[in-house]
Amino acid sequence: MLLAVKSGLMLIDQEAARERILYEQYAAGQQKGAGHSQTLLFPRPLTFSPADYAVLSELTPSLHLLGFRFAEFGPLTIAVEAVPADLPAQGEKELLEGLIEQFRSGAAPLRLDRREALVRALARRVAQATSQPRLPDVELNALVDKLFACQVPNYTPDGRPTVVLLDGEQLASFFRKAGA
Repeated sequence: MLLAVKSGLMLIDQEAARERILYEQYAAGQQKGAGHSQTLLFPRPLTFSPADYAVLSELTPSLHLLGFRFAEFGPLTIAVEAVPADLPAQGEKELLEGLIEQFRSGAAPLRLDRREALVRALARRVAQATSQPRLPDVELNALVDKLFACQVPNYTPDGRPTVVLLDGEQLASFFRKAGA
């Protein structure tokens, strides 16, 4: 998204901005001890591989703090009863499998604790799942307001920029002739 500001132009990566916003929401929910959930009309049974089920069992308390609610439903199977409030409908299995995989690959190299790794992974996954090419103006304005209300609005949790500001001088330099 491109916004005109007094000093030039501001480019905002919508997906990265949404990731930052979700990250801060999920982190705040974890600190309070409960994430916001939306209850499913009918629980959805999901079956996992033994390795994934073992990781899922280990992560269950942290996932509950993020807003997931599920119960054992049989061998290697859970029944998902509720999901985090910002999650799009359907796709719980893919999301949980993605979180498990991202947790496996992301927690060790950065030495993040389990909760931090899950908050980051969930924010990224939900931002990707809810990404749209072009938001209506009302939603764009709300996104910008929420982004700049964040504690760290300029970067995603892993350090990617959410905002780039091009000042008037930088913009002018794009249109100058060489040698002039």
